[in-house]
Amino acid sequence: MARVGQSYKEHTKAIDKNGRYTSAEIPYIVFDVADEDAALSAVLAEAPKTCHGLPLDSIEIDSRDNDATYKVNAIYKTESSSSSGDDDDDNAESTVSFDCGGGSKHMTHSLKQTKAFGTKDAGGAIGWNGKSGSEMEITGVDIPTAQLRETYTRVMRLSRITTGFKRNVAGLVGKVNSGSFKGWSAGEVMFLGMSYSSPAKSSTKVTVTFNFSVQPNESDAKVGGKSVSKKGFEYVWALSKTSAESGVPKAEVEAIYVEQVCEYASFSALGL
Repeated sequence: MARVGQSYKEHTKAIDKNGRYTSAEIPYIVFDVADEDAALSAVLAEAPKTCHGLPLDSIEIDSRDNDATYKVNAIYKTESSSSSGDDDDDNAESTVSFDCGGGSKHMTHSLKQTKAFGTKDAGGAIGWNGKSGSEMEITGVDIPTAQLRETYTRVMRLSRITTGFKRNVAGLVGKVNSGSFKGWSAGEVMFLGMSYSSPAKSSTKVTVTFNFSVQPNESDAKVGGKSVSKKGFEYVWALSKTSAESGVPKAEVEAIYVEQVCEYASFSALGL
């Protein structure tokens, strides 16, 4: 059963020049839920319908801490601020640009190795120095690979880009999507950041750019002749050892590890 608790981190609030609240954001932590929908429903049932006289406007996923724990925000706004953007570009569909360029990745073991001369068996290791134990080294090689990027742009009201919104954006930089995002599966998209520029005082709307890196998941990644599955931004590495067959040194893969090196989060707070 879901458990909901209010977070003790700072609560984002705003007032107008007359001291009246215009918006508020209350963070919650939800435990023991199966997915994002369950987390949203749990906070919707728990959050008060008003805060500082403001009506509840929306419930948004902030981040996913693990398989069953989510950070969720309850957003409160005046009815005028919630509805005033119905006829402006803030609700327009985002535009997207895609770039597939050249990058590189480091490989320590080949897909196929042919011994052209000599007796030592490198076991697929690239650049093995032929030594064993603590003196064993495998230098590997950098090979070309695709580098995918997507950029989304949308027009937003400058009043929406509050300090709280910027904090949320900053907190997502370097995170990887916990659920499907723009057609990509969970684990394939990393948020790289957001940018916009405008005169600080005169503008009411700005064009905002959101940048993402894409790395497809792999279900049959080859390492030392073995097949492993990995999500796009997970890191795979192999532990090698040396042995001897008929007195001839041989390098071989002893173990393969798949490492999660990036945190997962929902990108719903970006509003794309």
